[in-house]
Amino acid sequence: MDAIRISDGKPVMMKWQLSEEGLYELEINKLFSTEPLASNPRNHCVQLLDVIELPDDPPILVQPMLRPFDKPRFRTYGEFVTFFSQICEVSLVLSFSLQDTVYN
Repeated sequence: MDAIRISDGKPVMMKWQLSEEGLYELEINKLFSTEPLASNPRNHCVQLLDVIELPDDPPILVQPMLRPFDKPRFRTYGEFVTFFSQICEVSLVLSFSLQDTVYN
């Protein structure tokens, strides 16, 4: 669902955090949206702007409005490789972050 954030008038996307989509999606979003990962240049994750907690309902994640990753469609193999490389970078950032958390 899309909306306009009252505080700054920017378009946002609101997403129900359904348990069948993954138990840790909210925690992972929070991890990548807070420092030091939020300012890491390898972090290409969409920033979590807010979480709306409702009694007796799953939380709602508020993120900036983006377009679908495949619109426009990839025109070249290079565009796909860049996209895939960024996904792999996120995996590395998370891996190193978790190692730092475990060992510190």
